[in-house]
Amino acid sequence: MILEANTQDGEPLVSDKPNFSQQDAEEINRTANSESKIKSTIENLNISADAKSALYEITNATVRAGRLIIKVGRKILDIVLETLKNFPNASFGLVLGGIMGILVASVPFIGAILAPFLTPLAMIYGFAVGMKRDVEDKNLANAIAAANADFAHLKE
Repeated sequence: MILEANTQDGEPLVSDKPNFSQQDAEEINRTANSESKIKSTIENLNISADAKSALYEITNATVRAGRLIIKVGRKILDIVLETLKNFPNASFGLVLGGIMGILVASVPFIGAILAPFLTPLAMIYGFAVGMKRDVEDKNLANAIAAANADFAHLKE
């Protein structure tokens, strides 16, 4: 199948992917969040209007596969939103590690030397600690749900 897209400059990108099928395109277009939910989430973010506009532009990124339009940008934002929803502590840890890296980079002289090494390490550490907490929380939630299911027949 021939895949076609345009760059921001309007230049066409064309690629022949013989193993790409209509089912693959339909799978990419399936998202957990509707387009209105994604746009509502962007609107409720506490960021500048320019950043919101950039996110809206991402949702409009598409690729043409034969007669189908693949909403690649919407799928990317859907994955990001699902990750944030399912792993909030890991996401927060990753962002916190990035902020620590920026702070280290802002230290005169030494920051420029240490930041390239410490920023990824801080982000990995924050992600790992957050993921550990997310896994622990999910296990607790699963245990509560299982316990609730054991007593479900008493509710009736």
